[in-house]
Amino acid sequence: MSDKPSPNRRSRFHNWIAVIINTLVCGFIGATFGTFGNLFPWLIGGLVLGAVLGLANEALFNQARLLARWYKLRTVILVFGEVLLVIYVLIPAYGAYHATHPSRVPVVGSPADLGMAYEEAAIPTVDGVTLRGWYVPSRNGAAVIALHGSDGNRDQLLWHAQALAEHGYGVLLFDLRAHGESGGTVFPVTDASADVKAAVTYLLSRKEVDPERIGAVGLSLGAHVILQAAAENTFLKALICDGASTNTIDDLLPLPSQYRLMYVAAPMWWMTDRMSDLMSGIRAEPFTVLVKKIAPRPILFISSNQEPEPFMNRRLFEHAGPTAQLWELPDTGHVGGIFAHPQEYKQRMLSFFDAALLDQTSTAP
Repeated sequence: MSDKPSPNRRSRFHNWIAVIINTLVCGFIGATFGTFGNLFPWLIGGLVLGAVLGLANEALFNQARLLARWYKLRTVILVFGEVLLVIYVLIPAYGAYHATHPSRVPVVGSPADLGMAYEEAAIPTVDGVTLRGWYVPSRNGAAVIALHGSDGNRDQLLWHAQALAEHGYGVLLFDLRAHGESGGTVFPVTDASADVKAAVTYLLSRKEVDPERIGAVGLSLGAHVILQAAAENTFLKALICDGASTNTIDDLLPLPSQYRLMYVAAPMWWMTDRMSDLMSGIRAEPFTVLVKKIAPRPILFISSNQEPEPFMNRRLFEHAGPTAQLWELPDTGHVGGIFAHPQEYKQRMLSFFDAALLDQTSTAP
């Protein structure tokens, strides 16, 4: 008798090897997503899904004789399909979900830490969300709305607020909805202009604020929000956008020759846009369109060295008209300008708002 395993036994062995390989691949993919939080559930979910898909794949190729010519490549085909699914569906879905359901970071500082007198602000929006913030009263008739980035809160703008307050500006810092201490569970990343509209209404209620002297400064996501808001709210007279990027795939296209390899990611960007629209309940409009609506009001774009930020800010600068300004920082990371170049950053910010919001006869205390 021969000790060699029968063909059926070899076939079953190979089937199980294929299932194990796919289980491990999916487990690795799940663990990769889990590194952003809750590693164990993602790992277990990936392993279970990989096993189920692997078994289904083996059953398909074993029963469908017409697929016999592809039998040896069955695991490669399955893994390739899973990779495409991850890149063009799961990653966009995960990114869109995280953007619309941000992590809440506790507010730990206050303007008093930097010597500023301030008031607590509770700002109601038209859809019933209460935004929590601080207001440093104006002493020169002008006021600036200060907005933080994603997964952040109003703490991020305290240094900006200090520089502005020392120059007499009023500053309204608040947590965007679903961030910090503000209400709401879903952040409409495609258009959060309702939050800024509520902030403008708050400033208009302040007797010391001139309605013609309201500006805004935003970091990253905050820059996106003030661009969205200023396109429809003419009370915002001047904007500083630090670390702005894209609102839709249309902002990126067409890509310059040095970035054409990025066309491979175009389906992923498109899918992210569609999922963000779906989760936000609002269809996004390209920033390249919004900045034209804002013109001729002045905008100062501040860009770090992290791509595609420089490319994107140059494009927005070109579309924003002759009143726009662009400050590029080739030695600075995302929204790090105020720490890498504190004095120049403060001077540029103050000079910009002085020129846009204060007339020649106004003097800051």
